[in-house]
This record gives sequence, structure tokens and C-alpha cells, in this order.
Amino acid sequence: MAQEQELAPLALRSLPSKQPKRSPPLPSEGRLGNAEEQRQKMVFATLGNYAGLKAIGLVIRSKDGPRFVFHYPAHPSNKAAERELRFGTELDPEPVEDDDLSNDSDESDLEESDYSALPALSTLNITEKVGSQKRKLDHEDQPKGDDHFDNEDGEHVVPWEHVFEFPTTDLESILTPSRAFHKKKFELSLDPLRFVTYPMHIREDGTWKKKKKIRKSKKSKKEGSGDPEGSEEKSDEAKKPSDDSSEDGDDTGGMTMFNVVFILNLPKEEQDQRIHEIYEHIIKKFNKAMNHAQASSNFVWKESEMILTMKEKAREERRPMSWVWNEILLQSTLAAAIRDVFLAISNNKIAILRLATSPPLELSLQIPVPPYLTSLPNPDERAMLGLLLTSANPIIDEEGNEDPTHLNKHFALLLLDDETKIISEIQADNTELSAPLIECIRLCKPTLSFLQVAQTNSIEVNSLLILAQHLIYWRKAIAIPPLHARETYIVSPNCDSRKLPEASVAWRKAFPLAPSLPSFLATLSAAPRPYKTFPPSKDHRQTYIDMLAWAIRGGWASQLRTVAWICVWPEILYEVQYQLQAEALEKAKHKSQASSQSAESTDESGNDKKPVDPNAPMTTEQAAEQARLYRLAKKADEDAKEFAAEFAKMPTPIATSHPSNNRAAHLKTMAPYIIKDPHKVSHEESLYIAALGKRWTDPKVRECWFRFSGKYFNGREALEMIALQEGMKRKETWSILMHYQENILVCKHW
Repeated sequence: MAQEQELAPLALRSLPSKQPKRSPPLPSEGRLGNAEEQRQKMVFATLGNYAGLKAIGLVIRSKDGPRFVFHYPAHPSNKAAERELRFGTELDPEPVEDDDLSNDSDESDLEESDYSALPALSTLNITEKVGSQKRKLDHEDQPKGDDHFDNEDGEHVVPWEHVFEFPTTDLESILTPSRAFHKKKFELSLDPLRFVTYPMHIREDGTWKKKKKIRKSKKSKKEGSGDPEGSEEKSDEAKKPSDDSSEDGDDTGGMTMFNVVFILNLPKEEQDQRIHEIYEHIIKKFNKAMNHAQASSNFVWKESEMILTMKEKAREERRPMSWVWNEILLQSTLAAAIRDVFLAISNNKIAILRLATSPPLELSLQIPVPPYLTSLPNPDERAMLGLLLTSANPIIDEEGNEDPTHLNKHFALLLLDDETKIISEIQADNTELSAPLIECIRLCKPTLSFLQVAQTNSIEVNSLLILAQHLIYWRKAIAIPPLHARETYIVSPNCDSRKLPEASVAWRKAFPLAPSLPSFLATLSAAPRPYKTFPPSKDHRQTYIDMLAWAIRGGWASQLRTVAWICVWPEILYEVQYQLQAEALEKAKHKSQASSQSAESTDESGNDKKPVDPNAPMTTEQAAEQARLYRLAKKADEDAKEFAAEFAKMPTPIATSHPSNNRAAHLKTMAPYIIKDPHKVSHEESLYIAALGKRWTDPKVRECWFRFSGKYFNGREALEMIALQEGMKRKETWSILMHYQENILVCKHW
């Protein structure tokens, strides 16, 4: 319709992309992060796939010294992770060769970014030991695998006493740093491996966690004050836990520290960024959780003691390493947790841990994957091909500020997997949130905003948003602007064309009667037009909406959004300038009159404090002051006359129906002015907006101008969202916007 046609752009323009977090972990920790077939295949395989995570190890220090307790996998691969694609969506999956990568081989074999471990290395002489040990292993025809063997010297070689061909006796010494590194990032480089960890030491008072002080009530204080002997008994009882902990020294094995170490092998250009991600989201949280488990039930030491005992027994019996590791993983909750974290993070999934502590400890760990990109990455940034590309930010509050805990109620929920499959997983989890989550999934549709769903079903919108945040956190859904047939959609510039053959098969299964995926994308990639023109008939509209949701879910399509800035034409600029000149002239006249009156009053009275006889002669000071004031008054009068003469030469502004076509001679030297952010304007810019507002004769159009200009005409907010956010009819909104089309600079952008 005419009211909904595209706003005519006034010139060739490009929108400067601006980089506008994820919701924090939510209390429900059910098993919602297991099945992600399409999303995993289409997107997450290229997003943060931590193939660079090679192993996770557990090291402790006790009265018997440092011990390398366990590592997973049993036989980690030392193959370097492939460099991720930086740009391009070509079908050829071969990575682009970079000559600069080969120049890094001359770097030192030992680097330390955060904490220098060189003194420890020089003391242990690990490089010499490792080198000699490697020479022994290379020169001997020993089998590589699970089995024990005896070398030429008759020494019993145990397969699990080497990790990446480094002796565990050397690694355990380095990876148990002193108390100075307690709860600090400890990073060690043994090229090409990086050992990153967050060491946990026992407190100086012999506990693993600071105990909270229990505040006594006033009543108990009064009772205690009247019974000093009773208070002594209570104080003795309060001391008993610490005494018990000291008596249980044998049970704790005198363990003074532990360390869960993450071993990585990453491309040089990605090391800093990806180590920071895994350290902040995984390493710190996992070690803190282990510290909590150790403090609550001595968990780490008990598990470590069991693993060490099993390994020692297997050493004597010369058991294969694979057999020993299987037994350990079956019996040790801690070993199984390390395995689960490794497998989940390596495959970019959510690790859900349930530790057998008292009380049981539940924990979820993940490296957050952004639900969308706001701009294409630079050539030197990590590519995230297949991720939804949009400038629509669903975590902006009512004030326009980014808030990860706030989900915009005007967005819609798009599931990332089949609805039936997600519901079955939630039902299998069977938590107190299962029923509300299933209801949320059934009610929310990608074509309805959260507010619309809440109003239609008479439920609280805040409750709906909380449930939606759970689904988004567990990577089951994303928030998008509601899909509508009258909006415009395009092929995403960030789509991963390498996945097209695989995606085409999935598309054919989902929509057997629809055109092929390449044909559908080819149609979208033509001249942008409203999506309602794609379905062959109204009966096909819902199917085409489902096809669009599928394409957006896989990162193949994105909405083409309309953004605008206020454009002030020279006619308006001159009108405001003329108004300011008139106000300045009026002020100059008042100033001239005030100066004359001041001079006359001084002539009548030379001294304000004492009455002066008008017939008395003036003093020298009075005469000088009168002369000065006369000069000032004369100068002000001359300036006012000169200013009035110049103002009289200015043509009177004439408001035309189309300011952009005004070619008056006095406007030729003036260029149009763009107001970038109407929410933060100068005094003159506010006058421009007010002058434009006066042009509208329709009260509704005038009122909407002042309401819309400060909120939407800033180059960031899409005009398509105005109807939703203002609670207006779509047709009415676009009809009003058509009145403004000459005074706004329009741009189409994702």
C-alpha cells in the first residue's frame, strides 16, 4: 500500500555500523543443552569450536609433595588447531595460507604471559629432562599406546607418567605454584602448548573457605550475658569444628592446594582472545566450584586419593592405560566431571555437572556464543560464518541502555531446534520449571512479540521474559524482531555457503513441496521487496513464514531494516538563523536603551548613597563616569543600528511545501544539515526540530514528530519497530512516516 511503501532515499547513503551480552547463568540447570542438530550443524560448528583444548589435568600438593592426579583424554593429541576463517563465504573449505604464520617458529620454546615460571624451570631443569627423555623414547622401538614396557636400562615405563611426552614429575612441580598465585591467572607456555589455570590454596587458618559469622540475636545475647559459664561452653563448642578439622589431618592427606589445568594448542593470532574467553568462563568457575566442593565435603582430596590408589594398583599389575582410565571414570565423580567439561567445551556445548558432594553440587559451564552479529568482522578478526547478522539488539532497556538482564518485550522468540524435540527434552528433565517452559514454547511464536503473547493469553509479560531468557541461555532459542510478511528480508552477508549442500538436504526434508534452498535464496538475493510478494497465494503465506524462520535460524537470511536521521534543509536552517538574528536584534535594542537610561541617571545623581543637589557642579569623577557611559551608549546605539541595517537586508523566510526544492538565491551557499542523535542535541538543533514540527498542520502528525524524532531518527532504531513499541497500527504508523519522508535521511541496513 502507499502508506507502507519504502521511504524514498534522498541520496546514496551507507549506515555506519555501530557495535551496540548474554544473560547471566539462570537458576534452572536442567539438561537442556544436549540436542542442537540444525543449529549445531549450521552454525556452532564454526563458532568457538575449541579444538584447541587438548587436555584437562588435575594436580594437587599434599604432605607427600606435588602429584599429577589425572588428565583427560588419556592420549591427548598435540595437533595444532586450524586457524579459523577470517572472511569470505566461498564453497572451498580449504583455509587460506598465511606466510606470516610460518615466521613464528623462531620464538622461544618457553613463554609466560601472566606469571613468570622461569625460576621454577631453571631449578627443575625440565627442558633438559624432557629432551633427554624424548631422545630415549625416540631411540627405542617402544610401542605407543596403553601398555607398560621396560627400556634398555630395565626401567619400568608407565604410560600415564607422561603427558604430551613431558614427565608428570616435572609438570606437577611447575603446575603447583606457591601461595602468591592463589586465585590468580597462572599461564605457562611450553611451545606449542599453553597451560592455563587458576590455582586454589588452602587458607592460612587451615580451611578451604571463609566461614560466615553467625550473628547472635538480642535475646541470645541477653541470655549469654546472664550465664557466663554457658557462654564459655558455647565458645568451646564453636571451636570444635576447627579442632575436628585439625584432627582429620590424615583424612585430608595434608593437601594444601589443587589445580585444574587446561592445556591448549591454539594458532598464534587467536591465543590471547580465546585464552581469555576460556579462562573467564570456564577455568575460574570450575576451579572455584572445586574449591567449594573441597570446603564442603573434602571432595577433591577424597577423589584424588581414590584415583592415585587405583593408578598405583594398576602400575603394580601393569594394567593398560585405557583399562585404568575407564575404571577411574566409572568410579570417580571428579574424573567424570573433567571428562564432561572437556567434551562439552571442545564441541562448544554446555557442560552440566552434578558432583557427589554433600549437599550435591550442580554447575553449568559454557563459553557464551553471541546470538547475533551487529557488523561483519574485520579481516583480522575471528569469523563467525553462519551467525545471524542484525543490528536489532534485544537486550536494550526502556532508556536505550544495553542491559544483559533485560529482554525487550517487543521482540519475538525463535526456536533453534524442532519444537517437539525441545519439549521432549524438557519433559525428560522434569524440573519445577519444565511445565512453564513447555507452555512458553507453545505460546511464543516468531511472528508475535512477547508483549503480544502476554496480552493475548492474559499472562504476565515479565514471567514470559524470564522463561524466554532460560531458553536463550540454554541455546534453545534467540530473540528476533517479530517476523512479518510486509517486512523485507535478504540473504545474510554472513551466511556460510560451505554448508549449502548439507542445508539443502535438511531444507528438503522440512519443506518437501517448496522450492529448493538455492532457489529460495536466489529469489531473496534479488532486488529487495516486501516478503508478502514471495508466496504464490495467501494460502501459502504461513508456509513461507515457516521457511523464512528456518532460513533465519540457520543464518541464511536477515531482515533489511530501515533507519533514519533528521535532515534539515537550507530553508529550515535559514528560518532558524533568521529567528536567532531577530532575537539578537531585540536584545541589542534593549541594551542600547539600558545604556542611555544609565547615563541619564548618572547625570542626575553622581552618588547613589547621598542625595545630590542638581544645581551643584559635578566633581571630576562624576564627569568622567558620565562621559564613559555616554560613549558606551553611543557605541551600543551604533552597533544596534548597524545590526538592524544588516538584518533589514536579509530576505524574510518563506515556508514552502517542499523545502528540499527551495532554490532561493540566499540559500545557495547553505548545505543540508544532518542531526545524528536527536536525544543529545544542541540549542540550535533543538530549534531545527521545533521548526520542522511547526510545519505539520495535522495535530497527530505534529505530536508524533516530537515523539518519534528523539527516539527513532538516530540511525540505530529501525522504523519497523515503531508500531510495536508505540502500540500503534502498522498502517497508521507508515502513513505518518510518509509525511516525514522529505525531512528524514533514510537508509536500509541489516
